[in-house]
Amino acid sequence: MMGVMAVTHSFADAQTAPAASSAALPPKWDPKIPLPPGATLISSTAPKMGVVYSADFMVAGNYKDLVDFYERELPKAGFGLSSKVAMPARKVYNRNFVRAGMLDSVVISPSTSDPSKFSVHIAWSPEPAQPKASAS
Repeated sequence: MMGVMAVTHSFADAQTAPAASSAALPPKWDPKIPLPPGATLISSTAPKMGVVYSADFMVAGNYKDLVDFYERELPKAGFGLSSKVAMPARKVYNRNFVRAGMLDSVVISPSTSDPSKFSVHIAWSPEPAQPKASAS
């Protein structure tokens, strides 16, 4: 498990904010996956089998703003939107997204330890390495 690292941006910067600094991201992170301003990495896992990595972030904010962030920023980052489950009454959101044939997902749910924050769980598969062109 990784230590807690903070990433700070204001919501005003959300339109142009980078995902986060590389020191605050898990191994093999896809830098094209957008993170909401103020996201803090809580933990991450590498696959024991297969290729799916996961990371848990904590972020302050409200449910609607977080959902709107992903609905807006995923397409801007070049991802196609796939299936979605949103339950506003329970403040739970799950969106699958795809790029280069890789299916990823984001799940937003209320923090169990702080009612002013949300857990953002992201599962992703790194893009396959491109073979290097051989010199002829």
